[in-house]
Amino acid sequence: MAQQRRPRDRWMSVRTAYTLIILIVLTAYVGLRQADPAFMARLRLLGFDILQQLHPRIPDHNYPVRIIDVDDASIKSFGKWPWSRQLLARLVDKLFSMGVRVVVFDMVFPEASLEPFDQIPEPLRNSDEVRAVIEKLRTSEPADETFAKAISAHPTVLGIIGTSQTSGPPPKSKVSIATIGKDVVSFARGFSGASSNLPALEKAAAGIGLLNWFPDQDQILRRIPLVVRLSDKLYPSLVAETLRVSKRTKSMSARSAGEGGFAGDRGITSVGIGDTPISTDADGQVWLWFSTHDPKRSISAAAVLEDRAPAEAFNQRIAIIGTSAPGLLDLRATPLDPVISGVEINAQAIEQLLANRQLIRPDYAVGMEIVLTVVSGFVLAVVVYLSGAGMAAIVGFASVCTFLLGAYWAFFSGILIDAVFPIMTTSAAYIFGTGYLYYEAERERDGNREALQRIAREMESAAQIQRTFLPNDIPTGPHAAKFDIYGLMKPAKTVGGDFYDYFLINDRKLGFAVGDVSGKGVPAALFMSVSRTVLRTIAFEDVEPGLALSKTNAILARDNTEGMFVTIFYAVLDLETGQVLFSSAGHDDALLITDASNCEALNFMGPAIGLFDAVEYPTAMRKLAAGDTMLLLTDGITEAFNIDGRVFGVDRLIKSSRNRKFASATELVNSITDDVTRFADGNEQSDDITCIAVRFNG
Repeated sequence: MAQQRRPRDRWMSVRTAYTLIILIVLTAYVGLRQADPAFMARLRLLGFDILQQLHPRIPDHNYPVRIIDVDDASIKSFGKWPWSRQLLARLVDKLFSMGVRVVVFDMVFPEASLEPFDQIPEPLRNSDEVRAVIEKLRTSEPADETFAKAISAHPTVLGIIGTSQTSGPPPKSKVSIATIGKDVVSFARGFSGASSNLPALEKAAAGIGLLNWFPDQDQILRRIPLVVRLSDKLYPSLVAETLRVSKRTKSMSARSAGEGGFAGDRGITSVGIGDTPISTDADGQVWLWFSTHDPKRSISAAAVLEDRAPAEAFNQRIAIIGTSAPGLLDLRATPLDPVISGVEINAQAIEQLLANRQLIRPDYAVGMEIVLTVVSGFVLAVVVYLSGAGMAAIVGFASVCTFLLGAYWAFFSGILIDAVFPIMTTSAAYIFGTGYLYYEAERERDGNREALQRIAREMESAAQIQRTFLPNDIPTGPHAAKFDIYGLMKPAKTVGGDFYDYFLINDRKLGFAVGDVSGKGVPAALFMSVSRTVLRTIAFEDVEPGLALSKTNAILARDNTEGMFVTIFYAVLDLETGQVLFSSAGHDDALLITDASNCEALNFMGPAIGLFDAVEYPTAMRKLAAGDTMLLLTDGITEAFNIDGRVFGVDRLIKSSRNRKFASATELVNSITDDVTRFADGNEQSDDITCIAVRFNG
């Protein structure tokens, strides 16, 4: 008979299927890495950001680059911006008289300055009588000529801005960039035209560089270009041109990988400034290794003009002139600072390159990460198969620690290695591998007691891992006293499909969610872990709850061949204002309990996630007062049965909640779950029970 197979035949069949599953998982993740979708790129960049936060660059506290800040004090002393060109010429002369090596303007001067007589209406100014008076009174040279003379007398670098529109011929570069390799110009990020300075100023300047940057999709600036394509030619960036002028060199070069490179002919590998090569990404950009903000790096322009700045602060240094005055500040976000001035980013970039403290993402990084991932995935799969989930969890944890410590050590050496992809892949291999073995063990539980015990151990380890997905500690921050939060999950089986989560998106916003995956057991747990990970990743983009659910649905529904779905209620509470934004994807088990003893049911606002490819979820808003509580739960509470077949129901839930409106979040959650337990009166729990309460203290 077909069912009377020898044990070895069955063991071989399981082994073969298990091997195929591991191969498929590893192959799928390797293919996913090669495709590099946006969410994986964001996770990788997030990992790089954490490394920067753990180990920011330690700057030279002599600060070889000084920011000359046109700050509030300067505006009050010398008038509103833009200043007269005579005053800027005076500032340049002052800086060089104190020993500055190079002056850099982090700005553009595209228009001629107005002379005092230009304020007179043109018809009156051109009349014979007035013209004669003006000619007699006009004794000084034009302001732009004064500024140009100051620039030409000293090594000065001006900025230009690349634009998407062609506006005449591009400005003439001060340096010819030699290209070495094939198609070097085409690899650089480019613009069709540029907003330039006055011709007289550009002619007088020692260097001209582009001010443009290219932030990542999350609008965080992590890299800056050294060369930029303008029309069909390479131009230096402001940072590269500053280094060139500072080194007193007239040459720059850009080299592509060319034949024989590890990654093939796929982009720029280095930019040379004089005889100094600087490694770059394929588009000619370098990674910034940020240091923490230090106000000592900046000196007020007013202090320079009024001779209050110490001369030793400028000797043989680069002075970059920018502004931090309100309304004039060019604000950017970096891995270390959510808001930082553009002039400080340029100053830090120049400072980093002068110190030769580079961050490099080498061309072999992706290949090395894939090889390490495949090897570790196979090793973990073998351990799972031969030794069970307990030993595999130890090996897996050791692998995760190895990846994390390896990435940190490489970062400390100036090399960016992605630890997120190997951890995700080996975790997937572990989950799918142990899930399959659990399934096989369940089929043979009556005839193989040893296999059943092994699977039980594996599932307990899986449940322990699943519990690590749930938050354990209450978020802390400057507004920690303004809320009270507590969550509880009781799975119906060893692992469940429910989840809850809460986290601080930033210092003032608290995100919290509850979800219920279709089905139970391992498949639901897997889908739960993916759903929770995707939602949390998108939530940290600080988008509205409706948009966060829409993006989550777009990712989970794309390749959902198993037809699984999850209902999610997600909300964001502004801890300063009490405003709560929320959205619901097929989840209608939520209550708003106000201090007036009212209980408002918050119903679902769209279908469950995973059912349809393109769904837009709306976002609703409520204003919480001090003492108001939001209660999120799954249908394991409202649909709990007692021995007579009756359900707990929404009415009992509202009554139980209203009677405890002054209870803490912990007391409210525990009392509701205790009420459900008493109501069930020993009847077996049929569904996962999850509940989370958020109380706004005002």
